[in-house]
Parts: sequence; structure tokens; C-alpha cells
Amino acid sequence: MSHVVGASLATNVARLDEGDSTNAWAERLMAGWAEGEDAAALPDTLLVAERQTAGRGRAGNSWVSPPGGLYATWLGWMPAEQLACLPLAAGACLALAVEELLPGVAVGLKWPNDLIVNGGKLGGILCQSRVVAERAWALVGLGVNVAPDAGRMEGVGRATSAAELGWRGRADEGAPRIAAAFLARFRGALADPSATREAWQARSVHRPGDMLRVRLPHEEAEGVFRGFTADGHLRLEV
Repeated sequence: MSHVVGASLATNVARLDEGDSTNAWAERLMAGWAEGEDAAALPDTLLVAERQTAGRGRAGNSWVSPPGGLYATWLGWMPAEQLACLPLAAGACLALAVEELLPGVAVGLKWPNDLIVNGGKLGGILCQSRVVAERAWALVGLGVNVAPDAGRMEGVGRATSAAELGWRGRADEGAPRIAAAFLARFRGALADPSATREAWQARSVHRPGDMLRVRLPHEEAEGVFRGFTADGHLRLEV
């Protein structure tokens, strides 16, 4: 166990050479944590795996994740009112963290939270949460391809990687740098939802009038993209 000091808080970091899924690891950790008054004593934590054997994305998609990428899950407590900003903050902060590693590269965001560069998927985010009274604990799964042959999502289009975009260092150097840059911004982004929403929307790869197909839990919706609501939800004219 080590720790990384972010903008305002220290974050514990735990690493495994191999695990099933960092989100599943985080779920087990939280399930074993008492949800009474002492639960908030668990500090912000980042769980990192060198390799995942059962990585996953949205809608049950499998995330193939051999060594060569950032596979991590942030978990922490927050006021329940901050949950609406959670996926927006995660996307905006991870995009900025990647751009720090790759100067000159512009990272776009595809709703709800894919990192896109030149039409290729560089990474993705999977958020989960549970409300306990006026608080909530949240998990933010982070996946970024660093090496050329790093992770890819089954059933999703072309992938790209930091190496293909100009990173010349080793993956085990690039991934921690992305994680540290993410941690340095994340809590601040959660605390400023208005600025975070604007930052996310400025990176959106969607333009008003685009035809989009959105996969929902039990159906698909197709229609014309009409922007976002005040809390960052997609507006689709069907």
C-alpha cells in the first residue's frame, strides 16, 4: 500500500500484479466495510492491477486488459448530491491526465464516458455508486491503453493507445503518471459541478443534429442529438 498526494487529499494506492477486475475488487472491499458511522473513515483509495482477467465495461461488455494499460478503480465517499457530477468529473479529469502525458494530443469524450482520439477509443470509464443516507460511496473504473497492444473492448470499434499517439516511455511509467494527474484534479472537479459540466461538454465528440443510437439497460434508443441537460444527461429527440 502506498499513497499519492493530490490537490487536497492523500489517496491510498493498492496494486496487484493480476486481478479479475478492479471494479469487482473495489466492490468486495466496500461490501466488507461497515456502513455505520465509522464507514467514512475509509480514505480515498485507488486500486490498480497490472493485468485484469475479467475486466468489464458498460452493458456487460468485456474489457480485454493484458499488461500495458492503466487498469484502476478509484473509490471514496462523497455527499450524495455530488453523484450527478461523478461521471462528468471522471471523464474530464481523465482526459486532462492523458493530455499531460501526450502534449499536443486532444482527447474527446463520447457519451457517456469513452476517451476518443482521432476516431479511436483510447480508454473508458465505468462509474458505480450506492447511497447511504445523505452520503454515497462511489467507484470509478478507469481504463487507458498505454502500450500498442493494451486493452480493447469487445464489440467496440477501433482502439488506439498512448504509444500510437506519441508516448515513447514504458507502459509502467505512463500509467502511474496518468493516475496521479487524475487524482490531483478529481476531488476539485466534483466540488465544482458547473465548471466540470462545461469542461466535459467542451470535449464532446457529439454535435447538435448528429444521429445517435444509445444502448439503455433494456432497450436501444435512436434519435437526433440535442445537447445535454443541466446535470449532464444526454438529450435525444426520438
